[in-house]
Amino acid sequence: DAPEPSGVKELPVALLAGFAVGLFGAIPPGPVNVNIIRKASLNQTREALRVGLGAALVDTVICGFVAMGFGWVLEKVVSNPWTRLGLALFLLGSGLKILVFDRRRDAERDATGPGLTAPPKEVKGFRFPLLVGVLQGAANPALFVNWTLIISFLVGHRILPTGLLAGATFAVGVGIGVFTWFFILTELVERLKSCL
Repeated sequence: DAPEPSGVKELPVALLAGFAVGLFGAIPPGPVNVNIIRKASLNQTREALRVGLGAALVDTVICGFVAMGFGWVLEKVVSNPWTRLGLALFLLGSGLKILVFDRRRDAERDATGPGLTAPPKEVKGFRFPLLVGVLQGAANPALFVNWTLIISFLVGHRILPTGLLAGATFAVGVGIGVFTWFFILTELVERLKSCL
């Protein structure tokens, strides 16, 4: 038998570390969590999970670039004032949509009350929840810095091995962990809703 390369033995640790960091890192409330809670509470489970998948993809890509040593590429994009302005405007527009249009739609729906004989109208709204998740995840101004600090800490304490394969494995673990949290959150809202 040929000896196993030393980096391959460390890949399960990189995957598990990524999963744990992604799972616990996604818990703090933010626009993505709020959007998922809102969609799950409106019986839009698929859309909630798609938003979560979009946000998990952003975390995976950013984490992968940083962990594999290509953070300098993202730094050029993240620090671009036009990129920051576009993402800030997206967050502002998204918040205003929830505050004004969604509240009005919810009030109209609540006014019809129970006993509705006709089937409800199709819910109108932005029909690309995966893209919304990507944009909401990318709009987090601290995301790049957070992943840089976390990865630096893990590498400095020899928890995360260096290298392209280990960095990619860690990033995949992060994506799985982030999406797992969003799945758990969606399930919690579904169960709490059924208890009320």
